[in-house]
Amino acid sequence: MLNRNILKIDKVNAFSSATAYVAQYKKEHPQRDVISLGIGDVSKPIVKPIIEAMHKAVDDLADMSSFHGYGGYYGLPELRQAIIDNDYPQFGFTIDEVYVSDGTKSDCTNILELFDINSRILMADPTYPIYRNRCYALSRDVYFTPLDEKYQMVIPEEHYDVIFICSPSNPVGNAMTYDVLEKWVSYAVRENAYIIYDNVYEAFISSPDVPKSIYEIPEARKCAIELRSFSKRASFTGLRCSYFILPKEIDTVLFKERTINRFNGASYVAQVGALASFLPESRELLRKNIETYKENIHFLKKSFEEMGFEVTGGVDSPYIWVKNRENISSFEYFHKILNEINVIIVPGAIFGPHGEGYFRVSGLGTIENSRRAVERFQRYYEESH
Repeated sequence: MLNRNILKIDKVNAFSSATAYVAQYKKEHPQRDVISLGIGDVSKPIVKPIIEAMHKAVDDLADMSSFHGYGGYYGLPELRQAIIDNDYPQFGFTIDEVYVSDGTKSDCTNILELFDINSRILMADPTYPIYRNRCYALSRDVYFTPLDEKYQMVIPEEHYDVIFICSPSNPVGNAMTYDVLEKWVSYAVRENAYIIYDNVYEAFISSPDVPKSIYEIPEARKCAIELRSFSKRASFTGLRCSYFILPKEIDTVLFKERTINRFNGASYVAQVGALASFLPESRELLRKNIETYKENIHFLKKSFEEMGFEVTGGVDSPYIWVKNRENISSFEYFHKILNEINVIIVPGAIFGPHGEGYFRVSGLGTIENSRRAVERFQRYYEESH
């Protein structure tokens, strides 16, 4: 019998449907200059010190005297130690609590294999749709909590076993402050629940009241599994390498046993590149890349606000969440903007029913394209309104 729970995945209000429409539009109108403000991919290449390290890693694979096979079930020990030394030096983690993998998109749902199949899983609406869709595919019970007037997840009164939190948020673009995150950790400890903390945009955090890690919150080690990635901060979107912390207070045996039977380790070349991202020369170059993205999203945030849109995010994240100014659905607005001014935005409905009436804009593209797209928006609203 096939798993018919996969049919619960929304195929209409999905990234794939928007992507297919854009592809068809470009095919039918090859002469039109289409600009994407919806890009979730990066526009900066991998920096030279990382490339050089990966070139050497490839050469190592050409000689059996230096050959490396499987990348280790949990990752190369030297990479896991570098993660602790550079990203978590103050928390006292050991390499046994670090797992290296091939992308947070996989990690955020593979981690569900640690929990009972009858667990009640809670996430925001709107939310990153992969959480929702993968839970459906795994036959898990999914529940949603809305956002409040400050675009923060509303803490429920009833019990849930697993809570997905993305902070800084995709798609909303804001981040949880210490006060908000403390309340969620208190809820999880009180309810004997677990938080899957998707922290892939940590490199974008600059606000002093936003923690760089959930483990800055007392007792978080009892309930939180933090996920991070090299995708955005090191341009590894095409290479795939990620990692997460699974504290010994939560588990020391089960997930290791699961991983041995389900995973042979991330690519050796990718892990060597990830290790090189911690070199001082790499870190400086990557910092400049992040600053460029932040300047871009700050420009976009200011521009949409000046045009009269209601905007949130864009401070600690490469995304802004923009309220549609017209009384049409988010997909209708997506189609209209693409057809009228040849700009791609992401319809809010992709992220859940409460995303209706909004759209997501990304600062991960180039500033040149962002300026051109903003000029088109400005002309459009000056002429039509």
